[in-house]
Amino acid sequence: MMRNPVDVIILGQGIAGTTLAWRLLSAGCSVMVLDRGDRMTASKIAAGLMTPITGKRFAISWDWEDFYSEASQFYREVESKTGTHFFDELSMLRLFQTAEERQTFEGKLSRLTGLVSSTHPDFKTFQHAAAEGGFEMIGGRLHVEEYLKASRKMFQSMDSYIECSIDVQAEIEIQPNKIVIPKLNLTGKQFVSCQGFQSTMLPYFDSVKFNPAKGEILDIKTRNSNIDRVVHRGIWMSPRGKQLRIGATYDWSDLSTNVTENGRHWLTCRLNKLLPSEYEIVQHQAAIRPTMKDFHPVLGAHPKLNNVRIFNGLGSKGALMAPRLAQMLTNQLLHQTPLPLNLSVERWFQEES
Repeated sequence: MMRNPVDVIILGQGIAGTTLAWRLLSAGCSVMVLDRGDRMTASKIAAGLMTPITGKRFAISWDWEDFYSEASQFYREVESKTGTHFFDELSMLRLFQTAEERQTFEGKLSRLTGLVSSTHPDFKTFQHAAAEGGFEMIGGRLHVEEYLKASRKMFQSMDSYIECSIDVQAEIEIQPNKIVIPKLNLTGKQFVSCQGFQSTMLPYFDSVKFNPAKGEILDIKTRNSNIDRVVHRGIWMSPRGKQLRIGATYDWSDLSTNVTENGRHWLTCRLNKLLPSEYEIVQHQAAIRPTMKDFHPVLGAHPKLNNVRIFNGLGSKGALMAPRLAQMLTNQLLHQTPLPLNLSVERWFQEES
C-alpha cells in the first residue's frame, strides 16, 4: 500500500535528525524519519554536555549565548510535548590540572563574566584533586538517550517513523520534483541526510570532507553517592542515576566501534586521579563522532540537487548546536533563507571549482 507523500524524508534519528524533525513539524511540515535502529551510535552514547568554557585555553564556546538560549528553550518545549524529562541546567566543576592552567584562567577571567558562577567553589568529594583550585560554571545537560526515545515514540504515534536499513545509492530515487523510496512505498518532496559518520558513504556529498573521530566512554558504579554535578579535569564525569559516565577519548585512526584496552587505560588513569573511592566499570562503549575537516557543522542543499540536503558534522556539541542549526536549515528549506558560508555545504563545492 502506498504511503501518503510527505514534505521531508529524514535519514537518521540521532540528535541532528531528531531535532530537525521537530523543527519541521513545528513549521507545519509532514516528515518521515528513517533509522536503522543501531544500538551503538555517537548520539546514543553522547554525554549531551553543554559547556560554556572549554579547552586548555578556557575559550568561550562558539556563539554560546545564542546556541544555549535556543537549545534550552527548544528542549523544554519538547519535554512539554512528550511529557518526559531529559534536559537539566546544572553546575559544572572545572578543576585545574597545573599551576599554568590556573594562571591562564586568571588571565582570562575578566572575559568570562556571566559564565563563571564561582572562583572558590566547594570541591566536596574532589578536594584531593583540587590542589591548584578550580571554578564553577553553569551549563546544561541533555539526557540524549531519553530525548531520542521520547521523540521516536512521538514520531511513531504520528506515523512519521520507520525503522529500516536503506542503501542510499541503490534504493533512493532522486527525481526532479520528488524523492522516491520504492521498497517503502514512500515519496517526499525533500530528502535530508542526518546519518552522522555514515554520511561519509553518501554519494551526493563526496566532496564534503569529514574528519571523524572515535570516542570511548565508561559507565561506572561507585560507593560515593554525593556526586551531583558534572566535573571536568582532563576527562569529564557526568552523573547518570546511580552511575557515572566518564569520557572521552579521541582517535582519528581507528574508526571501528570496537572498544580498546588503550582507550580504557587512558580513561582510568585520569579517573583514578579524580575519584578517590573504589569503582566498578559497568560498561565500556565506543562510537564515531561526525566531525569535519574544518571543525564546522555542515548543512544545506546540494548545489545541483535542490531537493537533497545534509545536516551533519556537529561533533561533540550536537546537543548544544542542533536546535539552532536545525532552525536555520528549516528556514532555508521553507523560505530559502541563506546559510552562513562557514556552515553551508556550499563551501565544500566551492573548493572544487
